[in-house]
Amino acid sequence: MYFLTALICTVITGALWFVFRNRPRLHLEVLTITFAASTLMWLIDVIYTAAEGEAALSFEPLDGWISLWTVVGALFLWIVLGFIFNNNVKEEKKQQ
Repeated sequence: MYFLTALICTVITGALWFVFRNRPRLHLEVLTITFAASTLMWLIDVIYTAAEGEAALSFEPLDGWISLWTVVGALFLWIVLGFIFNNNVKEEKKQQ
């Protein structure tokens, strides 16, 4: 479940990044790269799990909580980095 959640979030944020590419202050690339990295990590986990002969994709309650916290963590990181990046731009404009 966590792999599918990260993959869906990567596709959605990638599409948003493409649609809003002329608004660089949104910093959607941070969110897309974060979800893409988690998708890659869990893809490797799925491959190794399948190689061991276990079910590659599982839908257990614990997987749902891991997926939820991954999405919340990525959104939190995006918000914090957005504030940092946007404040740096404001400070640079003041110095000029």
